[in-house]
This record gives sequence, C-alpha cells and structure tokens, in this order.
Amino acid sequence: MFKEITKEVGHFIDSLGDGVLVVNKNGTTLSCNKAICHILGYNSKNDLIGQSALALLSPTDASGIPITKKNAALFDSINNGKKIINAIRQFIKKDETRIWASLTTTPLKDKNKKTEGAILVIRDVTKEKQQEEYRTDFAHIASHSLRTPLGNVMWAIEYLSSGQPGQINDKQKGYLEDSYKTLKNMNRLVNDLLSVTNLPYKKIRPNWQKVSLIDVYNKVYNDLQYYAKAHNVEIELTSPKTGLFIKADGNHARTVVQNIIENAIRYAFNKTSIRVDFKKEGKYVVFSCANSGIGIPENKKRFIFAKFFRANNAVNKEGDGTGLGLYITKELVTLNKGKIWFESAENKNTIFFIKFLAY
Repeated sequence: MFKEITKEVGHFIDSLGDGVLVVNKNGTTLSCNKAICHILGYNSKNDLIGQSALALLSPTDASGIPITKKNAALFDSINNGKKIINAIRQFIKKDETRIWASLTTTPLKDKNKKTEGAILVIRDVTKEKQQEEYRTDFAHIASHSLRTPLGNVMWAIEYLSSGQPGQINDKQKGYLEDSYKTLKNMNRLVNDLLSVTNLPYKKIRPNWQKVSLIDVYNKVYNDLQYYAKAHNVEIELTSPKTGLFIKADGNHARTVVQNIIENAIRYAFNKTSIRVDFKKEGKYVVFSCANSGIGIPENKKRFIFAKFFRANNAVNKEGDGTGLGLYITKELVTLNKGKIWFESAENKNTIFFIKFLAY
C-alpha cells in the first residue's frame, strides 16, 4: 500500500513548500519531499529515507522537553488514528542547529481503516518564533525601564498632593494634578502596549486563584480617585458586599475592573457618578459599571472591542486614548472564561457588564 501511496503523491508533495515525511507505523521514513531536505539541511531525499523520524528530527516540545514515543504527536496519530494540528516543536538540523517548526500529523489507513503509518507536514516557523521572542524581550525591558519609574513618580506626586510632607498652595496643587494626569496617561499607554505585545502570542495566561472582587475594587478605587477628581466625577459602589469571590487571575481581574471604571470616568459628564455594582447570579458573579456620559453611537457598537478603534465622540472628548483598553479587557475576560457586554445610549449613559465564574 505504501509503495502505491508514495508513488501517487510523490510528485505532488515535491511541489509543496512545507516539508513532508511519510512514515510507517514504526515511525520509519518511507518517502519525503525536497522541502524537508532543505529545512533540515540535507542534500538528498535518500539521506532521510529509512531513518526513524524521531532520530532524524531529535524533537523537543516548546518547553524544551525531549519527545519520545510516549509523548510524540506522530505516535499519538498512529496509535489513536487521529490528526494532530500545529504541534510546536524544536528540531535539530544536520549541522546541529535548532529550528522551530509547526507539525501536523495525519494517520494513513488502509481500506479496512487500519492505521499503517502517517504523513508529517513540517513548517519552519523559526522567524516567527524569533519575532515573538524579540517582542517578549521588549516587554521585559519596557516593564523594568518604563513602568517602575513611572509608578515611582506617580507615587511621589500622590504623596506630595496629600499634604503629608507639608502644605502646598492651590497653584502648586494644580500643577501636581496636571502632572499626575499626564503620567497616568503615559502609564496606561505603556500597560496597553505591553498587553497587546503579549496577547497574540498567548504569553498572558491566567494564574487561577480565589479572588475577592471587593478587594480588587478597593485597590482600583485607590488608584483612580485622583483621576476621577480631575474629571469632576465620583466613583460610587452602589451595593457593597463581602464574600463575593471569583475564579480568575487576580492581576487580570484588576486590569479588567480598572480599565472599565477608568473608561467610565473618561467619558462621563461633569458632576456625575460612576456607579459600580457586584451581584451573584447562579454560578457567576456579575460586575457592572455605569456612567452618565457621551455613550456609544449605535452604528459603532459592533466595533467597540476592535483593536485601536475609537468612536468619533470619544476622540472629540478625550483625544489622547490608544483605542486598546476595551480590546485588552475583552481578551483578558475571555482568557479567564468570562463574558463581557454593554448597553449604551448616545449622549445619555453606558453600562458595561462582566460575568466571572464564582469561586
């Protein structure tokens, strides 16, 4: 059967840009294409035929753990008769250098549906992984070089504004509040950029734990009280409760709650209140945040969670936004197995709801 298969598909697989190995049920290479020779650094297909695929590739998984028959996608396909798509592996080339690859394995079955081998399709993703690592390195550098000093300066301004080190006059206080607002915007921009850098590559993963939403709210309130004051609005917890716990990543939950409340402040009318509420609904806890403000135009609602999107009325009111806050918020809510939605009437009000799994 394999002679028939390899002869029939030989010309076709040679035309493919991805590497292809055809192996029997023992993992021995029976046929391959020119692309896999190029990917692995071999001159001839004859160098690969007859070799064990595992010995040839010397694979490790994305974490560097060696792949054996027990954990190989290839033998999972052969033993269970199932296709495995996009397994990320590191392979060793002929010259001993390593490459990153995306591996898809498809079992080959005879007319009686008995698995006799598999086809491995190997795509070299080394450049993509290098770009991902560059972005990760940037995130680490930015985290230490930008976020820490920004946080320190913001803390210093908060301390001076409190009057604890000595009384300041109204003019000085005004300058400090303006500086704090600017630094807050810079800090938000840095955090947004770092989150967007990591999200597409799944570098942000939930650390599941028991999280008190009231504790999260209290921390966010302390962070945003000056920001709310600068916008001439108040933050009001309409139904204070204790014992409302969710199953989520604590840092993610704080980012989500802060982004939503901060957005409500930014687009609220002067001398209004931001109304925050928590309530238990079955196996969920629902957080809601409402404001009286500019609202979301009806024809823009479907774009509200899109990356970089900002409605015209939002740009007119607050021109310095990034258009990333709600995109990041939705991604983090989804990562934590939650749900986010909203209701809004232009020039009236907006209310966002987030449903978390109760702990």
